[in-house]
Amino acid sequence: MSNRHTISFTCPACRQAFTMTKWTNISPNDDPAIRKHVMTGDLFHHTCPHCGNRMMIAYNCLYQDRQKKFAVSLQADRNQPAVTPLLPGYQMRLEHTLLSFVERIRILDAGLDDMAFELYRIVVLTQVRRQHPERSVTSLRFDAVEGDMIFLQASQTEQVKLPLSSYQNIADKVKKSGFHPKVSGYLTIHGKWVQQSGILDVLKKQ
Repeated sequence: MSNRHTISFTCPACRQAFTMTKWTNISPNDDPAIRKHVMTGDLFHHTCPHCGNRMMIAYNCLYQDRQKKFAVSLQADRNQPAVTPLLPGYQMRLEHTLLSFVERIRILDAGLDDMAFELYRIVVLTQVRRQHPERSVTSLRFDAVEGDMIFLQASQTEQVKLPLSSYQNIADKVKKSGFHPKVSGYLTIHGKWVQQSGILDVLKKQ
């Protein structure tokens, strides 16, 4: 069930206080419309009624999809405990920024294996840098899967479009390897995790 409450927030621009809705638990199963607002980041977008300052406000919360069996916890404030209840049978992920929180939800909602996707991201980023050194691409963000294509965002205006099969080849290798991270609870997966997890050594032996 989705849970929310009203809090007072001080605008960083004009220092005036206003009320806003803060979500602690977000369930797209109970409120399908909220899924889109999370995916676009609109749920965290607020406008100060005093000065018109538009801002994204991140706070600790949990997104839980009971149908697709995954949960993503956002711990934006590391001084407060994250909303991370143990959920047996779920893919459980922990993120510390709003950008990575939204992206992780988009990846898992699209039905991708996010461990395989992190490997895929590294491979594609290496190829893009090699083929287009003049573009200075520093990161790639997951955008969407549409039909048999996967879309990655290189910048606000540049998009990389690739056959979904290019991701699936890596996902198949990860699945066949039988690799499972030795962790209980929530897992934060990123490029550094890929390098330290041991999955690369497992794949080399195949």
